[in-house]
Amino acid sequence: MASEIVNEYADEAAERWPDKFAESNRNLASMTDAEKRDLFALGQNVATEIAALFTAKVAADSAETQLQIARHYGWLSTFWKPNREAYAAMGQMYVGDPRFTAYYNKFAVGLAPYLCAAMLVYAEANLE
Repeated sequence: MASEIVNEYADEAAERWPDKFAESNRNLASMTDAEKRDLFALGQNVATEIAALFTAKVAADSAETQLQIARHYGWLSTFWKPNREAYAAMGQMYVGDPRFTAYYNKFAVGLAPYLCAAMLVYAEANLE
């Protein structure tokens, strides 16, 4: 997510997930401005790569897609490290929350359900 999206939801995140929000803030506070820019650029790059796979109709459970989802998980883990349940729930939030759906639609219309499905596959196969 772009830094402006993170800032836009800061109050809500602090209220809904206080421990994870605090962890994310600690992790971000330890970074230089350049590291933060690189981190958010990586998030954009990962979303762009996943959108390209979606647009090419590559299956959500394909090795190629799962490689990009692993990058997504790694990127997200910079903020906080989700377990299987939390990562799958994050994917559901991308579909269930119109703000996240709109964000991912900027990369490819309809991307959120694909991303959600791919995240669920990844979570089930790789996370505890």
